[in-house]
Amino acid sequence: MDWCEQELCAAIVNPSGAWSNLIYVALGLWMWHVARASGRADLRRFGPAGVAVGVFSFAYHASYTFALQFFDFVAMFLFCFTVLARNAVRLGWIGAARETAFFLTGVVAFSAVVPPAFHAGFPIQSLVALLIAVGLAQEWRLFRRDGASPAYRTYLVGLALLAAAGVASLLDVTRAACDPTSWLQGHAVWHVLSALALAAFFQFYRALEQEG
Repeated sequence: MDWCEQELCAAIVNPSGAWSNLIYVALGLWMWHVARASGRADLRRFGPAGVAVGVFSFAYHASYTFALQFFDFVAMFLFCFTVLARNAVRLGWIGAARETAFFLTGVVAFSAVVPPAFHAGFPIQSLVALLIAVGLAQEWRLFRRDGASPAYRTYLVGLALLAAAGVASLLDVTRAACDPTSWLQGHAVWHVLSALALAAFFQFYRALEQEG
């Protein structure tokens, strides 16, 4: 992906794109702590997945190489399948004992698609968009089955943040709003808003169990 920010001849090629990933790490550590402190085994993957997104995305934007962009996508798959696997259990598609296998199979399968898709010129971001769409479809089915819940207020906040993040990223990559030398980059805004969205979704799953 060719983001708007200029590529510097420095240790950190895209400073705004790189440093903005620290919010993933901070929120990932927070989610990790909350899940452990509350004894919530169902939430145990959210924190490590959030940290992985921040670390690998930082490495990619610091280097701007395909090798590290690959791991950036792997980290996004880690978080997506954290949600998809949790929803698969909630829907009754799999038992709780199979959640880890579902999670790992999904991450490995989608990661394996990235290199050939890249060489074929396929827009790899659409893989992440597909997983987000599947997660939304899962949640819609659960909503229709179980009905409204106060926890869905947090879920809607997460969706709003994710939508705003997507708009910021789209404005950046299309150059509709682009200043290559600015520290305020659309893709960096994507990092901040999408990290907050991930934290909101974590809170949603946490609230569901508390309500139950």
